[in-house]
Amino acid sequence: NLERKGIDWQHKLTATVDYQRSNGRTSRERYLFAYEPRYRINADLFTFGLAQYERDRIQGFASRYSLSGGLGYNVISTSDLKLAAKAGPVLRRTVLVDGSSEDRLGGLAGFDFDWKINKRLTFTQDANMVAETGGNATLIVDSDSTTLALNSGLEAKISDRLSTRLSYSLNYDSSPPPRGVSTDTMTRFTMVYGF
Repeated sequence: NLERKGIDWQHKLTATVDYQRSNGRTSRERYLFAYEPRYRINADLFTFGLAQYERDRIQGFASRYSLSGGLGYNVISTSDLKLAAKAGPVLRRTVLVDGSSEDRLGGLAGFDFDWKINKRLTFTQDANMVAETGGNATLIVDSDSTTLALNSGLEAKISDRLSTRLSYSLNYDSSPPPRGVSTDTMTRFTMVYGF
């Protein structure tokens, strides 16, 4: 994760690469690259954009491109507790592992939650949900496919720049392609260096 905050603009780059192969068999292959700029309208209201690329052959898609934008609001913003919610339309192109592709319009809802429990311990919770429609629609009442990306983490500072992170991620797809899995989870322990 890379993040830059200015007076009115905030830019966030996210990249995740998970690959595991043992005994000649690939058991995990997930890639995610995302760019999210935000522009602050006032102290609590902001606009956002999101451009994202995903690949997860285990879940059944060779590539998925998402383009979204909308409004967000800082529900809580104190030095120890932050909660921001965002929502907007999303255009998504999915290329399945069998070579077929789907273009869908949907809605994105997300939230970012950070709680600084004490000086050295922080809990983070980020979630994005996308509901896609199966055809052309202006208002989405019922969706053909819903995806949820949920990332929870507990960070403990070791020094000013070094910390440990225990995290849990869940990726859910309500309508996975044939031979794809609907739920993919991962727990990991990492070292984080901040600069």
